[in-house]
Amino acid sequence: MVDFSTVMRRLDLLLDLMGPLVGVMVLWIGVQTHREGGSIGWPVVGAAILLVNLYVAGRRFVRHRKSASVPTSTPTPE
Repeated sequence: MVDFSTVMRRLDLLLDLMGPLVGVMVLWIGVQTHREGGSIGWPVVGAAILLVNLYVAGRRFVRHRKSASVPTSTPTPE
């Protein structure tokens, strides 16, 4: 049987890692376009996308770490 929560958690992690990768690619293409005579706006937009994706991924990783450190059950006093 497939544990859907594990699959969704791994898919969520994959999507968190894909955002900065896409940002780096857009920044790289923007710098190449600017070097070939294109607008300075392309590298600026690429840098903005990268920074936003890094911020979002960082917040999500912190949230995942906090939720992993919270105990699932509370001990009962005897």
